Amino acid sequence: MNPYLASRRGHRGGRLTAVAGATLAVGVALAGCAGSADGPETSATAEPTPGGDLIIGTYLDPTCIDNQQLGTNVSLSITRQLVDSLTEQDPETGEVTPWLAESWEVNEDSSAFTFALRDDVTFSDGSEFTAQVVKDNIDGIVALGAKAPIAGPYVAGLEAATVIDDHTIEISFSRPNAQFLQATANIAMGMVSSETAAMTADERCAAGVVGTGPFVLESYTANDATVITKREGYDWAPPAADHDGDAYLDSVTFQVLPENSVRTGALLSGQIDAMDSVQQQDEGSLSGNGFSMVTRANPGFAVSVMFRLDSEVVSDPAVRQAMMMGVDRADVLTVLGPTGAETLGVLTPTTPGADDFSEFLEYDPEGAVELLEDAGWAEGDDGIREKDGVRLELEFPYFFDGPVVELLQQQYAEIGIRLNTSQMVVADFLVALESDSFDATVGNLTRADIDVLRSTLSNTGTNYYSLADADLQSLLEAQAAEPDPATRVEIAGDIQESVLENAYVVPLHALAAAYAVRDGVNDLQFEASSRLWLYDTWMVP
Repeated sequence: MNPYLASRRGHRGGRLTAVAGATLAVGVALAGCAGSADGPETSATAEPTPGGDLIIGTYLDPTCIDNQQLGTNVSLSITRQLVDSLTEQDPETGEVTPWLAESWEVNEDSSAFTFALRDDVTFSDGSEFTAQVVKDNIDGIVALGAKAPIAGPYVAGLEAATVIDDHTIEISFSRPNAQFLQATANIAMGMVSSETAAMTADERCAAGVVGTGPFVLESYTANDATVITKREGYDWAPPAADHDGDAYLDSVTFQVLPENSVRTGALLSGQIDAMDSVQQQDEGSLSGNGFSMVTRANPGFAVSVMFRLDSEVVSDPAVRQAMMMGVDRADVLTVLGPTGAETLGVLTPTTPGADDFSEFLEYDPEGAVELLEDAGWAEGDDGIREKDGVRLELEFPYFFDGPVVELLQQQYAEIGIRLNTSQMVVADFLVALESDSFDATVGNLTRADIDVLRSTLSNTGTNYYSLADADLQSLLEAQAAEPDPATRVEIAGDIQESVLENAYVVPLHALAAAYAVRDGVNDLQFEASSRLWLYDTWMVP
Protein backbone atom coordinates (compact mmCIF):
# COMPACT_ATOMS: atom_id res chain seq x y z
CA MET A 1 0.00 0.00 0.00
CA ASN A 2 1.37 3.40 -0.95
CA PRO A 3 2.25 5.29 2.25
CA TYR A 4 1.53 8.65 0.62
CA LEU A 5 -2.12 8.09 -0.20
CA ALA A 6 -4.45 9.46 2.45
CA SER A 7 -8.09 8.48 2.70
CA ARG A 8 -10.66 11.24 2.93
CA ARG A 9 -11.58 9.56 6.22
CA GLY A 10 -7.99 9.32 7.45
CA HIS A 11 -4.55 8.17 6.38
CA ARG A 12 -3.98 5.02 4.36
CA GLY A 13 -1.31 3.60 4.31
CA GLY A 14 15.46 6.40 4.92
CA ARG A 15 16.07 7.56 1.52
CA LEU A 16 15.91 5.80 -1.79
CA THR A 17 19.14 4.28 -3.10
CA ALA A 18 20.47 3.03 -6.40
CA VAL A 19 18.34 -0.03 -5.82
CA ALA A 20 15.19 2.02 -5.36
CA GLY A 21 13.68 5.18 -6.85
CA ALA A 22 14.14 8.73 -8.42
CA THR A 23 12.29 11.39 -10.45
CA LEU A 24 12.63 13.53 -13.49
CA ALA A 25 11.04 16.94 -13.04
CA VAL A 26 11.00 19.23 -15.98
CA GLY A 27 12.16 21.75 -13.45
CA VAL A 28 10.56 25.05 -14.27
CA ALA A 29 7.58 26.25 -12.38
CA LEU A 30 5.27 25.29 -15.24
CA ALA A 31 6.48 21.80 -15.93
CA GLY A 32 7.55 18.67 -14.52
CA CYS A 33 6.48 14.04 -12.21
CA ALA A 34 6.63 8.92 -11.79
CA GLY A 35 7.05 5.47 -10.17
CA SER A 36 9.82 3.41 -8.67
CA ALA A 37 11.73 0.36 -9.78
CA ASP A 38 13.99 -2.06 -7.96
CA GLY A 39 17.53 -2.76 -9.06
CA PRO A 40 20.34 -5.09 -8.00
CA GLU A 41 21.85 -5.32 -4.55
CA THR A 42 24.46 -2.78 -3.45
CA SER A 43 28.03 -3.76 -4.39
CA ALA A 44 29.48 -6.44 -2.16
CA THR A 45 31.90 -4.17 -0.26
CA ALA A 46 32.07 -4.19 3.53
CA GLU A 47 31.88 -0.43 3.91
CA PRO A 48 31.39 2.57 1.62
CA THR A 49 34.72 3.67 0.16
CA PRO A 50 35.73 7.34 0.01
CA GLY A 51 37.00 8.62 -3.33
CA GLY A 52 35.94 8.41 -6.93
CA ASP A 53 34.91 10.79 -9.68
CA LEU A 54 31.32 10.24 -10.74
CA ILE A 55 30.28 11.30 -14.26
CA ILE A 56 26.56 11.71 -14.96
CA GLY A 57 25.29 12.19 -18.50
CA THR A 58 22.44 14.68 -18.48
CA TYR A 59 19.98 15.65 -21.18
CA LEU A 60 19.88 19.37 -20.38
CA ASP A 61 22.25 22.21 -19.62
CA PRO A 62 21.63 23.66 -16.12
CA THR A 63 21.79 27.22 -17.53
CA CYS A 64 22.14 28.92 -14.12
CA ILE A 65 23.81 27.46 -11.03
CA ASP A 66 21.48 29.20 -8.59
CA ASN A 67 18.90 27.21 -6.64
CA GLN A 68 16.81 30.29 -5.82
CA GLN A 69 16.23 31.33 -9.43
CA LEU A 70 14.19 29.71 -12.17
CA GLY A 71 15.98 26.45 -12.86
CA THR A 72 15.91 23.20 -14.74
CA ASN A 73 15.68 19.85 -12.99
CA VAL A 74 19.39 19.48 -13.70
CA SER A 75 20.28 22.80 -12.07
CA LEU A 76 18.26 21.90 -8.98
CA SER A 77 19.97 18.51 -8.72
CA ILE A 78 23.36 20.21 -9.00
CA THR A 79 22.62 22.97 -6.51
CA ARG A 80 21.18 20.52 -3.98
CA GLN A 81 24.78 19.35 -3.53
CA LEU A 82 25.99 22.92 -2.95
CA VAL A 83 23.37 24.24 -0.54
CA ASP A 84 21.73 22.99 2.62
CA SER A 85 18.27 23.95 3.88
CA LEU A 86 16.86 24.96 7.23
CA THR A 87 14.94 21.69 7.35
CA GLU A 88 14.83 18.36 5.57
CA GLN A 89 11.75 16.45 4.43
CA ASP A 90 11.69 12.66 4.69
CA PRO A 91 10.96 11.39 1.15
CA GLU A 92 9.04 8.40 2.46
CA THR A 93 6.87 9.91 5.21
CA GLY A 94 6.81 13.61 4.30
CA GLU A 95 7.89 14.54 7.84
CA VAL A 96 9.87 17.77 8.17
CA THR A 97 12.98 17.32 10.34
CA PRO A 98 15.90 19.55 11.46
CA TRP A 99 18.93 20.40 9.33
CA LEU A 100 20.54 23.82 9.57
CA ALA A 101 17.80 24.71 12.02
CA GLU A 102 18.03 22.61 15.18
CA SER A 103 14.46 23.36 16.20
CA TRP A 104 11.58 25.74 15.56
CA GLU A 105 8.39 27.12 17.01
CA VAL A 106 5.26 28.02 15.06
CA ASN A 107 2.66 30.36 16.48
CA GLU A 108 -0.99 29.38 16.79
CA ASP A 109 -2.17 30.53 13.37
CA SER A 110 1.03 29.61 11.48
CA SER A 111 1.85 33.21 10.68
CA ALA A 112 5.21 33.31 12.51
CA PHE A 113 8.07 30.78 12.52
CA THR A 114 11.00 31.03 14.92
CA PHE A 115 14.07 28.95 14.06
CA ALA A 116 16.96 28.08 16.39
CA LEU A 117 19.99 27.60 14.14
CA ARG A 118 23.08 25.44 14.42
CA ASP A 119 26.15 27.41 15.54
CA ASP A 120 28.83 25.26 13.87
CA VAL A 121 28.03 25.78 10.16
CA THR A 122 30.15 27.70 7.67
CA PHE A 123 29.90 28.48 3.97
CA SER A 124 32.54 27.28 1.55
CA ASP A 125 33.98 30.83 1.44
CA GLY A 126 34.62 30.60 5.20
CA SER A 127 31.79 32.91 6.30
CA GLU A 128 29.55 31.85 9.19
CA PHE A 129 25.96 30.72 8.93
CA THR A 130 23.94 33.01 11.18
CA ALA A 131 20.46 34.42 11.59
CA GLN A 132 21.51 37.46 9.58
CA VAL A 133 22.38 35.17 6.67
CA VAL A 134 18.91 33.64 6.80
CA LYS A 135 17.41 37.13 6.76
CA ASP A 136 19.61 38.04 3.78
CA ASN A 137 18.35 34.92 1.98
CA ILE A 138 14.68 35.66 2.64
CA ASP A 139 15.07 39.30 1.62
CA GLY A 140 17.13 38.22 -1.39
CA ILE A 141 14.38 35.91 -2.65
CA VAL A 142 11.90 38.76 -2.39
CA ALA A 143 14.30 41.01 -4.28
CA LEU A 144 14.65 38.44 -7.08
CA GLY A 145 10.93 38.83 -7.75
CA ALA A 146 9.91 37.05 -10.95
CA LYS A 147 13.41 35.56 -11.18
CA ALA A 148 12.46 33.34 -8.22
CA PRO A 149 9.20 31.75 -9.42
CA ILE A 150 9.48 28.70 -7.16
CA ALA A 151 10.76 30.26 -3.94
CA GLY A 152 8.89 33.55 -4.35
CA PRO A 153 5.41 32.17 -3.59
CA TYR A 154 6.75 30.44 -0.47
CA VAL A 155 7.42 33.85 1.09
CA ALA A 156 4.39 35.67 -0.31
CA GLY A 157 2.88 37.89 2.34
CA LEU A 158 6.20 38.22 4.16
CA GLU A 159 5.95 40.72 6.98
CA ALA A 160 9.52 40.54 8.26
CA ALA A 161 12.54 38.33 8.77
CA THR A 162 13.69 39.46 12.23
CA VAL A 163 17.07 38.56 13.74
CA ILE A 164 16.52 37.73 17.43
CA ASP A 165 20.17 36.88 18.10
CA ASP A 166 23.07 35.39 16.15
CA HIS A 167 21.40 32.00 15.88
CA THR A 168 17.69 32.73 16.24
CA ILE A 169 15.43 34.23 13.59
CA GLU A 170 11.70 34.87 13.35
CA ILE A 171 10.03 34.88 9.94
CA SER A 172 6.55 36.37 10.09
CA PHE A 173 3.76 36.76 7.55
CA SER A 174 0.80 39.08 7.26
CA ARG A 175 -1.55 36.09 7.12
CA PRO A 176 -1.47 32.38 8.11
CA ASN A 177 1.04 30.48 6.00
CA ALA A 178 0.98 26.82 7.04
CA GLN A 179 2.93 25.69 3.99
CA PHE A 180 6.06 27.63 4.94
CA LEU A 181 7.64 25.02 7.20
CA GLN A 182 7.73 22.46 4.38
CA ALA A 183 8.94 25.18 2.03
CA THR A 184 12.08 25.58 4.14
CA ALA A 185 13.09 22.04 3.11
CA ASN A 186 12.96 22.78 -0.61
CA ILE A 187 16.03 23.31 -2.77
CA ALA A 188 14.73 26.70 -3.89
CA MET A 189 14.95 27.80 -0.24
CA GLY A 190 18.45 26.41 0.25
CA MET A 191 20.76 28.82 2.05
CA VAL A 192 23.38 30.79 0.09
CA SER A 193 26.03 33.11 1.49
CA SER A 194 25.15 36.72 2.23
CA GLU A 195 27.52 37.76 -0.53
CA THR A 196 25.64 35.59 -3.03
CA ALA A 197 22.27 36.87 -1.80
CA ALA A 198 23.38 40.46 -2.38
CA MET A 199 24.24 39.88 -6.05
CA THR A 200 21.96 40.64 -8.95
CA ALA A 201 20.25 37.74 -10.66
CA ASP A 202 22.68 37.82 -13.58
CA GLU A 203 25.68 38.02 -11.28
CA ARG A 204 24.47 35.00 -9.37
CA CYS A 205 24.07 32.96 -12.54
CA ALA A 206 27.54 33.96 -13.72
CA ALA A 207 29.29 33.19 -10.43
CA GLY A 208 27.25 30.26 -9.16
CA VAL A 209 26.08 30.13 -5.57
CA VAL A 210 28.23 29.74 -2.47
CA GLY A 211 26.56 27.37 -0.04
CA THR A 212 27.18 25.29 3.09
CA GLY A 213 26.72 21.98 1.26
CA PRO A 214 28.99 18.93 0.99
CA PHE A 215 30.19 19.93 -2.50
CA VAL A 216 31.42 23.18 -4.05
CA LEU A 217 31.19 24.43 -7.60
CA GLU A 218 34.46 23.84 -9.46
CA SER A 219 33.43 24.93 -12.94
CA TYR A 220 30.49 25.46 -15.26
CA THR A 221 30.80 25.52 -19.04
CA ALA A 222 27.55 26.23 -20.83
CA ASN A 223 26.21 23.32 -22.88
CA ASP A 224 29.22 21.21 -21.89
CA ALA A 225 29.77 20.26 -18.27
CA THR A 226 29.38 21.29 -14.64
CA VAL A 227 31.95 19.99 -12.15
CA ILE A 228 31.46 19.98 -8.39
CA THR A 229 34.08 18.80 -5.90
CA LYS A 230 33.98 17.51 -2.35
CA ARG A 231 34.17 20.13 0.38
CA GLU A 232 36.69 19.24 3.07
CA GLY A 233 35.42 19.60 6.65
CA TYR A 234 31.69 19.25 6.00
CA ASP A 235 30.12 18.10 9.28
CA TRP A 236 26.41 19.03 9.45
CA ALA A 237 24.59 16.50 7.33
CA PRO A 238 20.90 16.08 8.14
CA PRO A 239 20.04 13.36 10.68
CA ALA A 240 18.61 11.07 8.00
CA ALA A 241 21.95 10.84 6.17
CA ASP A 242 23.72 7.49 6.25
CA HIS A 243 27.06 8.87 7.46
CA ASP A 244 28.74 11.91 9.00
CA GLY A 245 31.60 14.07 7.79
CA ASP A 246 32.77 14.65 4.23
CA ALA A 247 30.93 13.28 1.21
CA TYR A 248 32.41 10.06 -0.17
CA LEU A 249 32.85 11.17 -3.79
CA ASP A 250 35.81 13.38 -4.73
CA SER A 251 33.91 14.99 -7.60
CA VAL A 252 30.79 14.80 -9.72
CA THR A 253 30.67 15.90 -13.36
CA PHE A 254 27.32 16.59 -15.02
CA GLN A 255 28.13 16.09 -18.70
CA VAL A 256 25.59 17.57 -21.11
CA LEU A 257 24.62 14.94 -23.69
CA PRO A 258 21.26 16.00 -25.17
CA GLU A 259 20.79 13.05 -27.52
CA ASN A 260 19.32 10.00 -25.79
CA SER A 261 21.28 7.61 -27.98
CA VAL A 262 24.55 9.41 -27.24
CA ARG A 263 23.96 9.25 -23.47
CA THR A 264 23.08 5.57 -23.68
CA GLY A 265 26.13 4.79 -25.80
CA ALA A 266 28.40 6.69 -23.42
CA LEU A 267 27.08 4.69 -20.46
CA LEU A 268 27.33 1.33 -22.24
CA SER A 269 30.89 2.11 -23.34
CA GLY A 270 32.01 3.19 -19.85
CA GLN A 271 32.57 6.87 -20.67
CA ILE A 272 30.05 7.90 -18.01
CA ASP A 273 28.84 6.22 -14.83
CA ALA A 274 25.16 7.20 -14.86
CA MET A 275 22.62 8.93 -17.09
CA ASP A 276 19.28 10.64 -16.62
CA SER A 277 16.06 10.61 -18.65
CA VAL A 278 16.26 6.97 -19.73
CA GLN A 279 13.88 6.45 -22.65
CA GLN A 280 11.61 3.50 -23.24
CA GLN A 281 13.66 2.12 -26.13
CA ASP A 282 16.82 2.04 -23.99
CA GLU A 283 15.36 0.58 -20.81
CA GLY A 284 15.98 -3.04 -21.83
CA SER A 285 19.68 -2.58 -22.52
CA LEU A 286 20.18 -0.65 -19.27
CA SER A 287 18.38 -3.05 -16.90
CA GLY A 288 20.74 -5.79 -15.77
CA ASN A 289 23.94 -6.73 -17.58
CA GLY A 290 26.01 -4.48 -15.34
CA PHE A 291 23.49 -1.64 -15.02
CA SER A 292 20.49 -0.83 -12.87
CA MET A 293 17.51 1.49 -13.18
CA VAL A 294 16.70 4.08 -10.53
CA THR A 295 13.28 5.75 -10.71
CA ARG A 296 10.91 7.68 -8.47
CA ALA A 297 7.73 9.62 -9.13
CA ASN A 298 7.86 13.36 -8.63
CA PRO A 299 5.60 14.66 -5.90
CA GLY A 300 3.27 17.52 -6.68
CA PHE A 301 0.79 18.52 -9.36
CA ALA A 302 0.51 15.80 -12.00
CA VAL A 303 1.38 16.48 -15.61
CA SER A 304 -2.01 17.59 -16.90
CA VAL A 305 -3.81 19.23 -19.75
CA MET A 306 -4.14 22.80 -18.50
CA PHE A 307 -6.95 24.86 -20.03
CA ARG A 308 -7.29 28.60 -20.58
CA LEU A 309 -10.78 28.52 -19.16
CA ASP A 310 -11.98 31.72 -20.82
CA SER A 311 -11.17 30.31 -24.26
CA GLU A 312 -14.29 30.07 -26.46
CA VAL A 313 -13.94 26.35 -27.06
CA VAL A 314 -12.88 25.00 -23.66
CA SER A 315 -15.18 27.27 -21.69
CA ASP A 316 -17.77 24.59 -22.53
CA PRO A 317 -17.62 22.09 -19.63
CA ALA A 318 -18.70 19.28 -21.97
CA VAL A 319 -15.52 19.73 -24.01
CA ARG A 320 -13.33 19.52 -20.92
CA GLN A 321 -15.21 16.53 -19.55
CA ALA A 322 -14.93 14.76 -22.90
CA MET A 323 -11.19 15.41 -22.92
CA MET A 324 -10.98 13.93 -19.42
CA MET A 325 -12.74 10.78 -20.64
CA GLY A 326 -10.90 10.59 -23.96
CA VAL A 327 -7.39 9.88 -22.62
CA ASP A 328 -6.12 6.31 -22.46
CA ARG A 329 -3.63 6.74 -19.63
CA ALA A 330 -2.32 3.19 -20.00
CA ASP A 331 -1.12 4.18 -23.49
CA VAL A 332 0.42 7.33 -22.02
CA LEU A 333 2.52 5.25 -19.63
CA THR A 334 3.53 2.89 -22.44
CA VAL A 335 4.79 5.83 -24.50
CA LEU A 336 6.76 7.27 -21.58
CA GLY A 337 8.38 4.06 -20.34
CA PRO A 338 10.57 4.67 -17.28
CA THR A 339 10.08 8.45 -17.34
CA GLY A 340 6.37 8.10 -16.55
CA ALA A 341 4.22 6.74 -13.73
CA GLU A 342 0.56 6.54 -12.87
CA THR A 343 -1.23 9.36 -11.14
CA LEU A 344 -4.45 8.74 -9.24
CA GLY A 345 -5.63 12.32 -9.26
CA VAL A 346 -4.42 15.89 -9.49
CA LEU A 347 -1.70 15.14 -6.92
CA THR A 348 0.80 12.39 -7.70
CA PRO A 349 1.07 9.42 -5.31
CA THR A 350 4.41 10.56 -3.80
CA THR A 351 2.84 13.80 -2.57
CA PRO A 352 2.17 13.64 1.19
CA GLY A 353 -1.59 13.83 1.63
CA ALA A 354 -2.46 12.63 -1.89
CA ASP A 355 -5.69 10.68 -2.33
CA ASP A 356 -7.12 8.24 -4.85
CA PHE A 357 -9.43 9.95 -7.36
CA SER A 358 -8.92 7.43 -10.13
CA GLU A 359 -12.69 7.10 -10.69
CA PHE A 360 -12.49 10.44 -12.50
CA LEU A 361 -9.75 9.18 -14.81
CA GLU A 362 -11.42 6.19 -16.46
CA TYR A 363 -11.00 5.89 -20.23
CA ASP A 364 -14.41 6.10 -21.92
CA PRO A 365 -14.19 7.35 -25.54
CA GLU A 366 -17.76 6.29 -26.31
CA GLY A 367 -19.02 8.28 -23.34
CA ALA A 368 -16.94 11.25 -24.47
CA VAL A 369 -18.53 11.15 -27.93
CA GLU A 370 -22.01 10.94 -26.44
CA LEU A 371 -21.28 13.88 -24.13
CA LEU A 372 -20.10 16.04 -27.02
CA GLU A 373 -23.06 15.17 -29.21
CA ASP A 374 -25.51 15.92 -26.40
CA ALA A 375 -23.82 19.31 -26.01
CA GLY A 376 -24.39 20.09 -29.69
CA TRP A 377 -20.92 19.34 -31.05
CA ALA A 378 -21.73 17.56 -34.33
CA GLU A 379 -19.13 15.67 -36.33
CA GLY A 380 -17.97 17.50 -39.48
CA ASP A 381 -17.02 16.05 -42.85
CA ASP A 382 -13.37 15.77 -41.81
CA GLY A 383 -14.20 14.19 -38.44
CA ILE A 384 -13.68 17.38 -36.41
CA ARG A 385 -16.77 18.48 -34.49
CA GLU A 386 -18.49 21.83 -34.90
CA LYS A 387 -21.06 23.84 -32.98
CA ASP A 388 -22.66 27.11 -34.08
CA GLY A 389 -20.00 27.52 -36.73
CA VAL A 390 -17.11 26.97 -34.30
CA ARG A 391 -14.77 24.06 -34.96
CA LEU A 392 -13.58 22.00 -32.03
CA GLU A 393 -9.93 22.95 -32.48
CA LEU A 394 -7.53 23.87 -29.67
CA GLU A 395 -4.34 25.87 -30.04
CA PHE A 396 -1.93 23.73 -28.03
CA PRO A 397 1.64 25.03 -27.51
CA TYR A 398 3.97 22.97 -25.34
CA PHE A 399 7.64 22.69 -24.47
CA PHE A 400 7.94 19.26 -22.83
CA ASP A 401 6.31 15.83 -22.88
CA GLY A 402 6.35 15.66 -26.68
CA PRO A 403 5.54 11.92 -27.03
CA VAL A 404 2.50 12.34 -24.78
CA VAL A 405 1.29 15.40 -26.71
CA GLU A 406 1.53 13.43 -29.96
CA LEU A 407 -0.51 10.61 -28.39
CA LEU A 408 -3.11 13.07 -27.11
CA GLN A 409 -3.43 14.52 -30.58
CA GLN A 410 -4.27 11.03 -31.92
CA GLN A 411 -6.64 10.07 -29.11
CA TYR A 412 -8.56 13.35 -29.20
CA ALA A 413 -8.89 13.16 -32.99
CA GLU A 414 -10.76 9.88 -32.49
CA ILE A 415 -13.51 11.70 -30.57
CA GLY A 416 -13.58 14.68 -32.95
CA ILE A 417 -11.24 17.15 -31.25
CA ARG A 418 -8.25 18.62 -33.06
CA LEU A 419 -5.14 19.79 -31.22
CA ASN A 420 -3.10 22.28 -33.22
CA THR A 421 0.18 21.52 -31.48
CA SER A 422 3.38 23.57 -31.60
CA GLN A 423 6.52 22.69 -29.67
CA MET A 424 8.39 25.72 -28.33
CA VAL A 425 11.43 26.65 -26.32
CA VAL A 426 10.63 27.82 -22.80
CA ALA A 427 10.96 31.54 -23.57
CA ASP A 428 8.53 31.37 -26.49
CA PHE A 429 6.16 29.18 -24.51
CA LEU A 430 5.97 31.76 -21.72
CA VAL A 431 5.19 34.44 -24.28
CA ALA A 432 2.32 32.29 -25.60
CA LEU A 433 0.90 31.92 -22.09
CA GLU A 434 1.23 35.59 -21.30
CA SER A 435 -0.41 36.64 -24.56
CA ASP A 436 -3.36 34.23 -24.15
CA SER A 437 -2.56 32.75 -27.56
CA PHE A 438 -3.47 29.22 -26.49
CA ASP A 439 -6.51 27.15 -25.56
CA ALA A 440 -4.70 24.40 -23.67
CA THR A 441 -1.22 23.06 -22.93
CA VAL A 442 0.50 20.57 -20.67
CA GLY A 443 1.96 21.64 -17.35
CA ASN A 444 2.71 20.61 -13.80
CA LEU A 445 4.65 21.62 -10.71
CA THR A 446 6.88 19.56 -8.44
CA ARG A 447 6.58 19.97 -4.69
CA ALA A 448 6.14 17.55 -1.81
CA ASP A 449 3.32 19.52 -0.21
CA ILE A 450 -0.38 19.88 -0.97
CA ASP A 451 0.09 23.64 -1.26
CA VAL A 452 1.26 22.85 -4.79
CA LEU A 453 -2.45 22.99 -5.63
CA ARG A 454 -2.57 26.66 -4.67
CA SER A 455 0.69 27.42 -6.48
CA THR A 456 -0.78 26.02 -9.70
CA LEU A 457 -4.45 26.96 -9.48
CA SER A 458 -4.53 30.28 -7.68
CA ASN A 459 -6.07 33.11 -9.69
CA THR A 460 -3.78 35.66 -8.08
CA GLY A 461 -0.61 36.68 -9.89
CA THR A 462 -0.27 35.68 -13.54
CA ASN A 463 -3.31 33.32 -13.62
CA TYR A 464 -2.38 31.92 -17.02
CA TYR A 465 -5.35 29.56 -16.88
CA SER A 466 -8.05 32.18 -16.24
CA LEU A 467 -9.48 30.43 -13.22
CA ALA A 468 -12.46 32.30 -11.81
CA ASP A 469 -14.15 29.82 -9.45
CA ALA A 470 -14.49 31.76 -6.18
CA ASP A 471 -15.32 28.67 -4.13
CA LEU A 472 -12.22 26.90 -5.39
CA GLN A 473 -10.07 29.93 -4.59
CA SER A 474 -11.48 29.98 -1.07
CA LEU A 475 -10.53 26.34 -0.59
CA LEU A 476 -7.02 26.97 -1.90
CA GLU A 477 -6.50 29.79 0.58
CA ALA A 478 -8.13 27.82 3.40
CA GLN A 479 -5.63 24.96 3.18
CA ALA A 480 -2.74 27.42 3.19
CA ALA A 481 -4.08 29.03 6.36
CA GLU A 482 -5.00 25.80 8.17
CA PRO A 483 -2.47 24.89 10.89
CA ASP A 484 -3.79 21.37 11.47
CA PRO A 485 -2.14 18.92 9.00
CA ALA A 486 -5.06 16.47 8.95
CA THR A 487 -7.53 19.25 8.18
CA ARG A 488 -5.27 20.53 5.41
CA VAL A 489 -5.39 17.08 3.82
CA GLU A 490 -9.20 17.08 4.04
CA ILE A 491 -9.35 20.47 2.32
CA ALA A 492 -6.91 19.28 -0.35
CA GLY A 493 -9.30 16.42 -1.06
CA ASP A 494 -12.15 18.89 -1.49
CA ILE A 495 -9.97 20.92 -3.88
CA GLN A 496 -9.14 17.90 -6.02
CA GLU A 497 -12.76 16.82 -6.13
CA SER A 498 -13.85 20.26 -7.30
CA VAL A 499 -11.10 20.43 -9.93
CA LEU A 500 -11.93 16.99 -11.33
CA GLU A 501 -15.72 17.36 -11.24
CA ASN A 502 -15.38 20.56 -13.26
CA ALA A 503 -12.54 19.18 -15.40
CA TYR A 504 -10.54 22.34 -14.83
CA VAL A 505 -7.49 20.21 -15.67
CA VAL A 506 -7.06 16.71 -17.13
CA PRO A 507 -4.45 14.73 -15.15
CA LEU A 508 -2.33 12.54 -17.41
CA HIS A 509 0.59 11.02 -15.51
CA ALA A 510 3.39 11.62 -13.07
CA LEU A 511 6.84 12.30 -14.46
CA ALA A 512 9.61 10.13 -13.11
CA ALA A 513 13.28 10.65 -12.74
CA ALA A 514 14.71 7.72 -14.63
CA TYR A 515 18.41 7.16 -14.07
CA ALA A 516 20.56 4.26 -15.22
CA VAL A 517 23.74 3.57 -13.25
CA ARG A 518 26.56 1.14 -13.79
CA ASP A 519 27.38 -1.48 -11.19
CA GLY A 520 29.85 -0.10 -8.69
CA VAL A 521 27.93 3.15 -8.19
CA ASN A 522 26.08 2.80 -4.91
CA ASP A 523 23.45 4.76 -3.00
CA LEU A 524 22.49 7.20 -5.72
CA GLN A 525 19.79 8.90 -3.68
CA PHE A 526 16.97 11.39 -3.97
CA GLU A 527 15.47 13.91 -1.61
CA ALA A 528 11.74 14.49 -1.14
CA SER A 529 11.23 16.42 -4.40
CA SER A 530 13.03 13.62 -6.27
CA ARG A 531 16.16 15.55 -7.14
CA LEU A 532 19.57 13.97 -6.65
CA TRP A 533 21.19 13.83 -3.22
CA LEU A 534 24.76 12.55 -3.63
CA TYR A 535 26.19 13.01 -0.14
CA ASP A 536 25.99 9.27 0.66
CA THR A 537 26.79 8.08 -2.88
CA TRP A 538 29.99 6.04 -3.22
CA MET A 539 31.86 4.09 -5.86
CA VAL A 540 33.75 0.84 -5.83
CA PRO A 541 37.39 1.67 -6.64
